[in-house]
Amino acid sequence: MSEIENEKKEQQNENKQKVNTETTKVKIGTLGNFVLVAFIILIIGTGALTYYLIHTAKNDYDKQYNDLVSNLPQNETANEVDTVANILDSAITQVTNQTTNTTITDDSEKKLMNESLVVLYNGLILDTSKMDEVTLQYIDSTAVESDKYVITYYSYENYSKKESSLGILSSQVYDGLAKIDGVGKIAISEDYDAIPREIKVVNTIPTIVSDNNSEIKDFDRNKTLIVDLDGNGIEEYILILANRTTGFSKIMAIDSQGKKIADLASIEKSKWGKDANAEYYLSISNVEVLDVDNDGIMEIILEIPHATGNPTISLLKYNNGVMQGKTDIKCSLLAE
Repeated sequence: MSEIENEKKEQQNENKQKVNTETTKVKIGTLGNFVLVAFIILIIGTGALTYYLIHTAKNDYDKQYNDLVSNLPQNETANEVDTVANILDSAITQVTNQTTNTTITDDSEKKLMNESLVVLYNGLILDTSKMDEVTLQYIDSTAVESDKYVITYYSYENYSKKESSLGILSSQVYDGLAKIDGVGKIAISEDYDAIPREIKVVNTIPTIVSDNNSEIKDFDRNKTLIVDLDGNGIEEYILILANRTTGFSKIMAIDSQGKKIADLASIEKSKWGKDANAEYYLSISNVEVLDVDNDGIMEIILEIPHATGNPTISLLKYNNGVMQGKTDIKCSLLAE
């Protein structure tokens, strides 16, 4: 074969290779364009779907809102109409809070559900917001919020702190009303030092008291509580006195100088009741001394008996020489 024919053949092979390369480039380019177009279509489709869903949801909300507003009385003011959204938000928030509260199980967290300090006296709610004679309150066991009283309480009795315990709702007393069981005489929902200063109980009358109160000699049974009520460094005296001959008993408050602050409560034999054998004297069991509102001052808590039902409680606070609360209470066990 001549050199000329070989050159022609090589030229033809080069031309075929060029044609194949160009063909391959065209195929690759076409495939790339197809993928790019498909990706663009996917993005456009996703955006359109998202817009449609948002637009539809907005239209539904606007329709429901307009329907709600249109059902309001025609004389509603613009401000009243504007509050509809707030009402809806409030309802949603309330449902959310209720759901959250029902899931609380830890006792310490349950305390957060109470807006203020809870104080119980023999399992009933004692209102400590004011110094006065107050009625103990039952708990409505049928109410949703009754569960907030099922918490850990710190109990006190006989002038000392007892072990903490979980209070539980008692079985119904009547008409769905209940009290808290499993706690001491006085139970507080927070753990603070409710007896910040020593309380001493003696079976005698201190000389400084007897020297300044001649009437004390008329009583043949007595006890004295000695305690610094207001934390000023000097002690006051609470006397529990009884005369077993006349059947008269009373509770007195005496200041640090031995002078009478006030007669707090008393009962005479004619008020015991019809049964002459049913003797009743006011005693140390009618008195507790405790800081029930966590202000550092120990209140005097008097249990006032009644012929029927629960006793009432007289709360007294002595601070800087002034006694707050109801004094000179005449007790009676006679039915009214």
